[in-house]
Amino acid sequence: MMDVARINELGVEASQKIDAGDFEGGLNITRQIQKMGTDYYVSYLVSGLLIDIGSALGKQEVVKEGVELLQKDFKKIISNKRYAATAYYNLGNGYFAIYQFKKVKDPYMVCFKETELNNVKECYKKALEYEVKDPRLVSQMLVNFGNCLDQLGRVVEALEFYEKALRYLPNHGMALANKGVALCYYAGLAGAHEEEFVFDAYSLIKEGLKQGVEFHSVAYFKKYLEGIKERFPDKGVLDKPPKFPSCKVKAGSKFEKFLTTFCLENKLYLNICNYCQKCEAAIGDPVVIQEMIIEYEKPRRKDPLKYDPFLRLSAYLNQIKQDYITARFLLVLSKYKGVNLDFVDKKVRIINTLNYTMHNIYVQLVKSSFKSFYDILDKIACLINEYLRLGIAETKIDFRQLWYSDIKKRTVHKKIMDTKNYSLNALFDMSQDFEKGPYKKLRDSRNALTHRFVNVKMFEKAENAENMREQTFFDQTLELAKLVRNAIIYLLQFVHIEERKKKAKLGRITVPMFAQEIPDRLKSYR
Repeated sequence: MMDVARINELGVEASQKIDAGDFEGGLNITRQIQKMGTDYYVSYLVSGLLIDIGSALGKQEVVKEGVELLQKDFKKIISNKRYAATAYYNLGNGYFAIYQFKKVKDPYMVCFKETELNNVKECYKKALEYEVKDPRLVSQMLVNFGNCLDQLGRVVEALEFYEKALRYLPNHGMALANKGVALCYYAGLAGAHEEEFVFDAYSLIKEGLKQGVEFHSVAYFKKYLEGIKERFPDKGVLDKPPKFPSCKVKAGSKFEKFLTTFCLENKLYLNICNYCQKCEAAIGDPVVIQEMIIEYEKPRRKDPLKYDPFLRLSAYLNQIKQDYITARFLLVLSKYKGVNLDFVDKKVRIINTLNYTMHNIYVQLVKSSFKSFYDILDKIACLINEYLRLGIAETKIDFRQLWYSDIKKRTVHKKIMDTKNYSLNALFDMSQDFEKGPYKKLRDSRNALTHRFVNVKMFEKAENAENMREQTFFDQTLELAKLVRNAIIYLLQFVHIEERKKKAKLGRITVPMFAQEIPDRLKSYR
């Protein structure tokens, strides 16, 4: 008969060895547990330990052994709800470790193809669907999910997961340090505010190390700290970051104040300072294509928009931003109670169809917002097509199909593959999630809205893509808004990285030229 108490006792000892950095000692104890039976509980306990130890020791064969052992009894393990979340989490960790072993040989292996990270995302998503009472475990699950997204280039979403992790456990060292590393990468788009992000990154990594990180991660985070220090001749400045006046909302009307507050709380501004909000620079939508390397032509052509790639792509981005801002306005207006829009529905004859479907201006505002947000994805694809000169006719561009020179064979365009650009890969990975992943529900709702109907109801128990309650539909639209915000930031990051490559390759001084901005007073003739 299996001695469960003894197995658990040894499991605790093995975990303590791992936490102390004695991985060989932990492996020896794990082998003892392995000899104590073939029950699925033994597989569950041993597999998780093998995956953690193999990852720390850099032994791929140990990780694979753990993954195979977990897969063997996986159905039995997850049938017990006490173990299901941890089982999915451990399996995700196993796939993640295998990916990292392969990445050593090919740093860009994740770009524009399916890898173990696709399985990692699915496993972590499943793990978080279960109720887990241990806040440290939930926080670590969120951190690892963030790490996975960061590897895919999806740094904005990674930051969101690190922040969620810190809400569960504010002093979680791994969450703090990983957030700091992500901010270092994110800082590249911050322009004049880049230094402030680097200060934050330094403080977060330093605090993470102080609170404690996984033993085998210490050297990695310390290396990041040293890299940041090298950027500053005066090392002491990092320990005395500048003070900020805080982000105070100033508005000319109650609605403007409501909109501004809503956008700050939900991080809906097209603004790199979404994850800072220490001063008023966090308010507004300032992101633009920062710079482009273009050939100086003389004499200047008559049609600059046609021949100047910076102006042409900025025209695309202007429209993308305005579409986003308008969709966001409609969404916020649907929630604002300071203006009564009931008059819009006066004298509109609506038949009571006895199925609780709601027909009013507030619901329609959200529907219009949803469609507008979703349409921006195809406009993002247009800009990528233009920037990389893929040669796809604009009338045939689709965010989910842009990537392929042969859609049936799923052959990715060579020009896209050659970029080896993680931010472009972030957009590619997002497109896969709309195709067959967690965002397919949003695509189904969009197709229903465009081609059929989405019934927003007062009461609905069996909710789906075409029938849901008002709050559910609003929440989905807000989720879509954040995804589109992320996509626009990844788009700009992609261009920024490509232009930086061009500048480095050019190897000579470039002459800066500046484009004019349209002042607020000239944006409308009214």
